Amino acid sequence: MLVLDTRSLPAADRAEAFQATVSANCSASMATFEDSSAIHAKMTVSDFATAKVFNIDASGTTLRRTPAISRSSTETSIVLALPVRTDNHLSWAREERLYGPSDLILVDLSLPYVYGWKGGGASYALHVDVDVLGVPRDMIHAAARELRRSPLYDLVRDHVARVTAQAEQLAGGPGAAELGAASAELMRALVVSAAGDGRRLRDTMQSSMQARVQAYVRSNLRDPDLTPARIAAANAISLRALYKLYETMGQSLEQSIIEQRLHGARTELVARTSQTSTAIHSGSTRAGDRVR
Repeated sequence: MLVLDTRSLPAADRAEAFQATVSANCSASMATFEDSSAIHAKMTVSDFATAKVFNIDASGTTLRRTPAISRSSTETSIVLALPVRTDNHLSWAREERLYGPSDLILVDLSLPYVYGWKGGGASYALHVDVDVLGVPRDMIHAAARELRRSPLYDLVRDHVARVTAQAEQLAGGPGAAELGAASAELMRALVVSAAGDGRRLRDTMQSSMQARVQAYVRSNLRDPDLTPARIAAANAISLRALYKLYETMGQSLEQSIIEQRLHGARTELVARTSQTSTAIHSGSTRAGDRVR
């Protein structure tokens, strides 16, 4: 859902609208701009039940959540963010880092931070409530410093990239709630593995296996080279474990993929038919107006 497009606002109102929209949908913070006379921004929010996606495309921006703001407001979101197009800078938990478009960022929004970019950049972010995530905050903070050491890093980064980039379309689909639950499971598994908690990692990897595999399959349905061997390798499990997983789900892996592809094709066909019908109706109406 589009929550802000500054093109529809007078230039003098854009900074205030940006500030209010970020604070209402992301976290309470103070926004400053690289060029306050030329602010442009587009923001969208997509709901996936146990998760949400908040995307910002904007001119050079810095968001500051000060210690005073942090103390005065309650924030429960844990975020996996992806810089888009430009490097993004983050100061958080006494560390300052520069992240590129291929980097995944884990942030506890309850803490003070400074985050932003120069020029025309963006941040696409997956939000999950800390209670839904179900891991201690100190583990989240430890994981944030060592995300890349997780064997799940590439898988989760690619998943977040796909979900956030297609968020508006996916949130309107029949599997939105399941996709949100899978995303939360993947975030939990990433946090636990990056934090190096061996016992909890084994439990989390086992409990999240179904969500991880189904999320990977769903994200790669259009790929003609999506094979059982590739699915197993991407999720760090054996082919035997993969087939056993689908047996416990009461379905065949191959049949599940075929059914999902057919469902996707039907959904696209219905959408295209609806768009064509709307266009024809609109054209007929305009023609009728001209005749009258």
